[in-house]
Amino acid sequence: MRTFTYLTALWLSGAAVHHARAAGLSFDSDPAEYYGSRFFLAMLALGGGVILYSLLRYRGRLQTSAAWIILITGAVVFPAVSTMFGTLLVFERAERVEFCGSCHKAMQAYVDDMEDPRSESLAAIHYRNRYVPRNQCYTCHTSFGLFGTVQAKIAGVIDVHKYYTGSFRKQIQMREPYRNDDCLKCHAGAVKWSANHAKVRESILAGAEKCLGCHGAAHPAHALRR
Repeated sequence: MRTFTYLTALWLSGAAVHHARAAGLSFDSDPAEYYGSRFFLAMLALGGGVILYSLLRYRGRLQTSAAWIILITGAVVFPAVSTMFGTLLVFERAERVEFCGSCHKAMQAYVDDMEDPRSESLAAIHYRNRYVPRNQCYTCHTSFGLFGTVQAKIAGVIDVHKYYTGSFRKQIQMREPYRNDDCLKCHAGAVKWSANHAKVRESILAGAEKCLGCHGAAHPAHALRR
């Protein structure tokens, strides 16, 4: 049974990728997001259609169980499903570089530096060498695991509030120094990292030495244009 379930899931994911490619999506696009967004819009349209049908068919008279069922389906069930999918899509798209750059007054200079092929900042080096293949801002500024994700979402809500209330600083600052763990979650298992950091490996893992203490001096995290 488990084998059948696995093969079915594998077939469905393969079919989704095939249809996504047929729709013109690039190889690094997420077919689940592509079809999820369309499912979300379909739920909104169906919910509105059911409510409109209820108004036209029963004209506000809810004297039968069928009238109540149709109204609840359109006014509660479809919106609830739409809200669930919409929330998942928002959380997914909030991880993109484009979303970070949308707060242009605060973040655009950082995104510009990261995408600048001439920049020698750590962010730009990681970006152009594809050390982080996608969602670079989110990946590097989010700690590992579920707790790190929750922390990032809470911090994101605070940042959005500060941006739209105008209470942010133009030269933004991190709330706390960049943690070694956020570098090590990708680099610590690499053969090259282990070879180059053999002498200081234990002190870095213990937090006695900071990654940016060495790398930040030669390559600042961001080289902003004045």
